[in-house]
Amino acid sequence: MMFSRRIVIAVVVAVIVIAIAVPLVITKLTISQPVQKVLVVGTTYDPKTLDPAQAYDIASAIVIQNIYDTLVGYKPGTSELAPKLAERWESNENASVWTFYLRKGVKFHDGTELTADIVNYSIERAKKLQGPPAFLLDVIDKVEVVDKYTVRFVLKHPFSPFPALAAFTIFSSVPPNATNLDEKPIGTGPFKLESWKKGEQVVLVANKDYWRGPPKVDKVIIRIYPDPTTLRVALEKGEIDIALGIQPQDIEALSKNPNIKMVSIDGVVIEWLGMNHRRAPFNNTLFRKAINYAIDYDYILNIVLRGTATRLYGPLPPAIFGYDPEVEKYGYRYNPELAKKLLAEAGYPEGRGLRELELIISSAERAERKDVAAVIQRNLKEIGINIRIVDLDWSSFLDRLFNHDFDMYMVDWFPDYVDPDDWIVPLFTTYGLGIDGYNNTVVDELALKARQLTELNERIALYKQLQKIIVEDAPWAFLYVPKLYVFIQKNVEGFILYPVYYIDFYPVEKK
Repeated sequence: MMFSRRIVIAVVVAVIVIAIAVPLVITKLTISQPVQKVLVVGTTYDPKTLDPAQAYDIASAIVIQNIYDTLVGYKPGTSELAPKLAERWESNENASVWTFYLRKGVKFHDGTELTADIVNYSIERAKKLQGPPAFLLDVIDKVEVVDKYTVRFVLKHPFSPFPALAAFTIFSSVPPNATNLDEKPIGTGPFKLESWKKGEQVVLVANKDYWRGPPKVDKVIIRIYPDPTTLRVALEKGEIDIALGIQPQDIEALSKNPNIKMVSIDGVVIEWLGMNHRRAPFNNTLFRKAINYAIDYDYILNIVLRGTATRLYGPLPPAIFGYDPEVEKYGYRYNPELAKKLLAEAGYPEGRGLRELELIISSAERAERKDVAAVIQRNLKEIGINIRIVDLDWSSFLDRLFNHDFDMYMVDWFPDYVDPDDWIVPLFTTYGLGIDGYNNTVVDELALKARQLTELNERIALYKQLQKIIVEDAPWAFLYVPKLYVFIQKNVEGFILYPVYYIDFYPVEKK
């Protein structure tokens, strides 16, 4: 009997010991496993494609910039060039031949090593596909593979901004064996694509073998919100760590929120009202000038945008070298009486004989555009021009824009490379994008000459001349230069904003 009691006691003690030990072991195992660091980014920008040879919109670029690397990058927070896939580069005396020396040992996400042959393949592929940004490669006559890690670009003419151009996403290298890069990208960048549910979210995972070392977070989830109001609510609730696309009327309130940090910088992005010169009445310079004088720019800047942008008087933003301050004197200002006079001289007194015009916009890409468009609609109605605003999703807007299916449109320009050439050539020459159908042979000639010069002062003199000619032609209504804002949670560190709106998740970490 005594023996049996001892057995029972022993069994009870053993059970108690096990009961205590098992949770301790489980707890220890749980603690020893690393917690995954996930960065959640909210945006209203919906990517159109993830193929760097096809992408030509900011929504797609934000994702591509984190999956791929270009030959050249930027120094943190600036538009000053820095080595990236190329360790260094050099040119001949007249800047018509550029040689890039690649980093050794850089691997794509699929394990393929980056070589000069692959750089050559990637450029030829982009040329062949002829996506929207392909015109940027027209300056290249041929690409020469010097050796495994040296690639040479022979240009059709001297072109001093070429290293700046090599920082644009179309210079992202892609592995030759990759297929369907539109939806399944394979780059050399700090993140890999895990999934993409169009219109909802993009999920990126860290590339642990990245040549600069692994990112600070394990995963980036980019959630696409239908509008800026929903985006702001998600930020304030702490559902997202970074918000891209907050509307101007929310900036002041969010900047005072103690739980949120604001990052801002004066940008080089421009916003304008475009017109289709291929159609009447926009093929009439007097009509386009009437529109320029009809717009109340101060109301847009002070009331609608609440001081979050500055006036754009011509084709170049003030922060770019070659900008002519005199444009602020000869540029267009609000003058409805002069607008009415020019409208009559154009053959449409008080708007008689004019059809209703259509203005296409995408407030999904920039929310304040809807309010700015409403002001322009009201201003034009006051001089006799009736317009109908059509607000499209970003993808549909781009389709209509590149197919020239519009009367008028509003959009912004995020520069491909930081040089006045990237505003003048794509937007105002017949060998650029050709969105508006603007055609001025003098502009074509001067722009070509300016991009071939290597002497800075000579280039600046030509760009000043170009600004005056373009403003006089009134191909657009030049609107404003928005400041760039990003809002982040207090525990997020390392985010850097660039003037070109380059969004880099690589250095970002959560504390």
